Amino acid sequence: MDSKLEKAQKLSSFWIKIIAFATMALDHIGVFMWQYVTSQSDALYIVGFIFRCIGRLSFPLFILLLVEGLIHSKSVGRYLLRLGLLLSLVLAVQIVLYYFIDPDVGVNPFIDLVISGTFIYLLTKRNWKKYLALLPLAFVILSTTVDILERSSLNLVIFWFPAYLRMGYSLFGFLMSLAFYYAYDLGKKVMFSANSKDEYVAETKELLKVPQYRSLVNIIMAIALFFLNVLIWFLTYLSPSLDLYYADIQTWSLIAGLIIILYNGKRGYDKKWFRYASYAFFPAHIALIAVIFALIFGI
Repeated sequence: MDSKLEKAQKLSSFWIKIIAFATMALDHIGVFMWQYVTSQSDALYIVGFIFRCIGRLSFPLFILLLVEGLIHSKSVGRYLLRLGLLLSLVLAVQIVLYYFIDPDVGVNPFIDLVISGTFIYLLTKRNWKKYLALLPLAFVILSTTVDILERSSLNLVIFWFPAYLRMGYSLFGFLMSLAFYYAYDLGKKVMFSANSKDEYVAETKELLKVPQYRSLVNIIMAIALFFLNVLIWFLTYLSPSLDLYYADIQTWSLIAGLIIILYNGKRGYDKKWFRYASYAFFPAHIALIAVIFALIFGI
C-alpha cells in the first residue's frame, strides 16, 4: 500500500511552488488585461477571465506552503520575519502601481499569509502571549468588514484603509489557513484510535514521512477547500454584497485540491538561488507585467 501512495504523491514543495508561481502570474496578467477593456465582450476580457480562473489555483497552494513552513521551520519567528520582509517589497511595488498606474491592480496575498501565519504562531504560544493573536484576528475582521461595507448599498469608499493594505482573501483565506494547519492534528485523530495514546503523541514531522498520513492530511485539506468554496457561494446567495471573492471565479480554486492530494511533503529542488528567486518573484513579476502593459498600451 505504501508503494501505491508514494507513486500517487508525485509533487514536492518545489513543484508546488512552480505551479503556484505560474498560476499567480497568469492571474495578474488577467488583472492587467481587465484594465484595458471597454466591455466584457472584448477578446482581452475573455482571455483575462480565463487567466484569472487559472490563477485561483495559486492561493491554496501558497497556504499549503505557509503551513508547511510553520510546521517544519526550525524558527517560526524567523520564517515569518522573512515573509514580512517580502511583504514590504511587495507593498512598495503595490503602492507605486496604486498611485501612479491604476488603483485596481489586484490583491496582495502576502498580507494574508503574514497575518494568518502570525495568528497561528501566536495562538500556539503559552500564557499571555497567545492573547496577542487577537491583533491579527482584529485585522482580519477589519479587512473583511471594510470590504463588505464598500460593496453594500451604502456606497461607501473607505480611503483611510487603501486596497494595498487589505487582505486579498480576508476571512476566506484566514479560515483556509486554519483549516490547512489543523488538518495535521485532525489527521492524527483519524489515523489513530483513542486507545493508541503513544502513537497519537508522535511528532507531526515524523508522521509526515508516512505516506498514509501525508495522504490523509492532503485529503482533509482538499475537503476543507471544497467546503470553504461552498461557504462563499452560500454567502453570495444571501446577499450580493457578500460576494467578496467573486465566487464564479473563485470556485476554480477547487482544482488546487487535486494538486494538494498529489503532494508528497518532500522539499525537492532547493538550491539557495531558488530560495532567493522565490522570495523575489512576486514583486519582480508584478513590476515586469506593469512595465510590459505600460509599453504596449501606455500608462
